[in-house]
Amino acid sequence: MKNQDAVLAAFTEEAELPNFIASNLKLLRKSAGWSQTELAERVGLNRGNIASYESGCAEPSICKLLRISNLFDITTRDFTRRDLSDPSELALARTAHRAETKEADRYAAYRQRQATLQHLIDSSHDLFRHKRASLEQPCKEAEMYAGHYLQLMDLSRQLLADHQNLLDELGCQCK
Repeated sequence: MKNQDAVLAAFTEEAELPNFIASNLKLLRKSAGWSQTELAERVGLNRGNIASYESGCAEPSICKLLRISNLFDITTRDFTRRDLSDPSELALARTAHRAETKEADRYAAYRQRQATLQHLIDSSHDLFRHKRASLEQPCKEAEMYAGHYLQLMDLSRQLLADHQNLLDELGCQCK
């Protein structure tokens, strides 16, 4: 039984992850030249919260941690797990955050482009239906073009649906 306890204790010691919240928060706040009050105002907290986090008496909730880490241009993972007192670690953390932010911005741009394309396709189809309904007797050539247009519309909608599914899949992986 004692051997099992010793193995379990060794395993939990190895499995524990470092936590640099307190030291990183103090380091980053001071390097920015802010007081605890100034930092608290920037992230919507009070000075007491910041003091508790820096002393290690408390840890911020995930929402507060996100606000703080984004303010310092650091991912939450790096903010909590890297010793940012090492300048090379801080540089790596900032590079990782910029890359992550860039990916999120690209994803948002694709989402916006998809919405714009959807609007254009829907508007084009509405205009087509309106014009077609206003024609009393369309000629054969107009009917042929209408058929091609409707095929193109179906293909465009299918392509847009596939694009939407791809964005939805990527969105799940980015979260």
